[in-house]
Amino acid sequence: MEHSFVILVMIDIVDSTKTTEKLGDIKMSQKMRLYDRISRGLLIKWNGLEIDRTDGYLLLFENMREALEYCSEYHKLVEQHLKFFSRIGVHAGTVIMHSNDTFFVSRGAKPIEIEGIQKSVCARIMSLAGGGQTLLSSRAGQIAMSIRGNLKMADIGKWVFKGVKKPMQLYSIGVDTKRLRRPRGNQKVQMVSPPKLTSQERRRRNIRRYIVYPTLLATLFWALQLLVILRFAYPFNSNLEQ
Repeated sequence: MEHSFVILVMIDIVDSTKTTEKLGDIKMSQKMRLYDRISRGLLIKWNGLEIDRTDGYLLLFENMREALEYCSEYHKLVEQHLKFFSRIGVHAGTVIMHSNDTFFVSRGAKPIEIEGIQKSVCARIMSLAGGGQTLLSSRAGQIAMSIRGNLKMADIGKWVFKGVKKPMQLYSIGVDTKRLRRPRGNQKVQMVSPPKLTSQERRRRNIRRYIVYPTLLATLFWALQLLVILRFAYPFNSNLEQ
């Protein structure tokens, strides 16, 4: 048993149960075999380690650049070849790792398992993401800022997780801006403060606040004044119609 600082990546296929019901067990099994080949092939390419697999994966990486490259290529290939959309959570932290005895592994146990609060935090982050989206924890985001390359990144605010006292700043990252959208909260993750405005967003806000809205109010005011003037200049005389 040892403590290790790692990059955790947790993946979940969106609506996998619904897709299985629609396709049937045989067709879904065939798709999942291709899914595994894609996911595990990318692990070899980007030096990741598979810890667990259900409808997605729990993976470990030693550095953030390889983790982000994996996530980006994973989204692209899985969406392109299988039409699956996945939610991904990325977190950086210290976990407890231990190996299982070969006898238990021969009976189906995982060779390596990890424990600790960081695993739960990563699961909460992943649950918040939408289909095709990758979300980063505060620490993961800080590391990613300097090595993200051409990937786009956005602050999505501060969130609180069920069972975790301290709120956490989260980020979205992806190849295009549509993957950076701010997600909706759920029963286990809620936003406590919105993201800080970018310089462009602050400029748009100031234009609305100091130019657009005052102009609209002034236009409405003078329109009402004109109606009043016309009302007294051309009074309606009901006697003329009698």
